[in-house]
Amino acid sequence: MQVSSSWPVLVLWTFVATVVCGCSTQEERKPVGEPRTSYAEMAAPASAPHYTLQPGDTAVKPVLDKQVSPVYPPTLVRPGAAPVTVVVQLVMDENGRVRAVHPQPGTADGPAHALFEAAVEQAVMQWTFTPMWVRHPRGDGTYEVTQKPFSLWYVFDFKMAGGKPVVESGRR
Repeated sequence: MQVSSSWPVLVLWTFVATVVCGCSTQEERKPVGEPRTSYAEMAAPASAPHYTLQPGDTAVKPVLDKQVSPVYPPTLVRPGAAPVTVVVQLVMDENGRVRAVHPQPGTADGPAHALFEAAVEQAVMQWTFTPMWVRHPRGDGTYEVTQKPFSLWYVFDFKMAGGKPVVESGRR
């Protein structure tokens, strides 16, 4: 695929800064309907593998394209239920489809926690993202553009609020 090199330099440096520095912006999403659900991308742990860009390479951060909200497990809805947090790593293929969900061990214990993890997995397996694109200059003013698989971390908080089940997230 050939792309003209006439892209504004500012856009290229913005992409480089975003990828290299690990910076990201979060779009606030307002939950719609019941139960209320929100989520936020979590900063990747230092141990998570990263792509190493070559000089001149740029990458376009994937964006959540389609979301399905997790459902609070109905059998666990009761007044005064303790909040439960589920932390997961989503692994996407080069087209932005979720291919695996890895819950972070130790975020909670007990058999009920498995129901919360299952609710998250059932929802996020339906999510799609825009692809992560990496552009490498060929030296003749054109670029080689490739799609890469990627992973992102998310945190989901399940709680009861005003007698109703709520699933939300905060940036960690």
